[in-house]
Amino acid sequence: MVQGKPIHFGKYDNQPKLAFSQKNPDLPRISAHIHHPNPYRAILRREIPEPLIALLCFILGIWMWDHYFGETAGYPPGTERTALIRIDRDMQLAEAMADDPPFLRWLAHAQTPGEAVAEGLRSMELLAQEQALGTEGARAYAALLATREKLPVGRYLATLKLPDGFVEPKTWWNLKIDSGNFVFPPNERTATLRTRAIVVGSIIWGLGLLGLVFVPTALRCLRGAFREKPKGYTAAWTPSLGIVVFLVATLAWIGFTMVVELGIMQLPGIHPVVVILLDTAARILPTLIALALLFRKASHIPRAIGLNGHIHPPLLLGLFSLIVLLDQPLRWALGRFTTEDPTGGLSFADAGISGLIFLIVSSCVFAPLAEETLYRGILHRSLANRMGVLGGALFSSAIFASLHFYDWYGLASVATFGFICALAYQSTGSLIDVIALHMLYNTSITLPEWTIYHAPL
Repeated sequence: MVQGKPIHFGKYDNQPKLAFSQKNPDLPRISAHIHHPNPYRAILRREIPEPLIALLCFILGIWMWDHYFGETAGYPPGTERTALIRIDRDMQLAEAMADDPPFLRWLAHAQTPGEAVAEGLRSMELLAQEQALGTEGARAYAALLATREKLPVGRYLATLKLPDGFVEPKTWWNLKIDSGNFVFPPNERTATLRTRAIVVGSIIWGLGLLGLVFVPTALRCLRGAFREKPKGYTAAWTPSLGIVVFLVATLAWIGFTMVVELGIMQLPGIHPVVVILLDTAARILPTLIALALLFRKASHIPRAIGLNGHIHPPLLLGLFSLIVLLDQPLRWALGRFTTEDPTGGLSFADAGISGLIFLIVSSCVFAPLAEETLYRGILHRSLANRMGVLGGALFSSAIFASLHFYDWYGLASVATFGFICALAYQSTGSLIDVIALHMLYNTSITLPEWTIYHAPL
């Protein structure tokens, strides 16, 4: 009762409707005591039907099945060109470092000449099987055969009926053809490539060795994940809520990337800046959708998921070194099961300075930011709330790896990385640290690759 008049409640909400004039002087005092419903409680009370979860999982499963087991219609355009870039740099680096000690070759990721020749021949055979071997590829094939048999290149060239085509004079095989035998003439390009490979390899492994000092700190952090209890709004997320948000965001990403790849990217003359912007949008889109479904105000996000912290360099270096150490036995055990790919996983889009900018923006900045927010900040957190830390970390890292579409070694490596990131996030509550770790990890892969295969010589 207010001054003898009753307060009537609305039919469809809990907000009181006052039965007195808006000019009533008591209105401001009374309105101050009216409580609006909490939107986050409404989010947590959402009842998600199990058939909806099953349907979303089914749609994503079909898409993943097609990527892993679907039939391919030959190699995409540009495969031969990318494969030749790889063979050219591999052979130049292998022969430039043929007389160097094994440790130096290992540091520079350089093969022996025999290993490089065998891998190059296998790439050429794969292209020939798909009838994707052109003039330049045939010349490279002849040079590789001559090098393996240690015979003049002319003997193999005479057996090949090569059509007219563009010949790049500075490639390894054309320099070998010009020399007329299996001895590769050294030049400034090979010396530059050797120096670059050693320098960039020393930087990456130097960080790994420096991080050995902080491995005990990293191990303590990972052990602490099983003692930390989540608090606040994110601690109330259920697995069903997290999984549905993740599936909706991922399916939106799939739809957007299909439109870009099948529509926009097929247009002639796409500027590199447009490609970078489209890739950035594809990286950020699923994370923005997920956050929009879980939060009503953007200002609430940093504190809730741990984006308001600071980077801890000792922990960062220790975790990075631990990941590098764990990766070596995985490479040794599963490296033989790699999927045959003439390009070795390279992309011609990464060539040159524009390719470097694309790699930095896409792989080293936005991919870590988006993926850690989605996979660790949302998916792992919601799973760990009910499944426990170990279950959440295993499940989220398995999904993280499976959506990268790598071979057996790649899947195991990415899953290990995701598992360590999940435990580190659980222990520290800081998403900033795992984002920085992800950036360092991606940079340690993309920087040597670009320097050896894509940097201009």
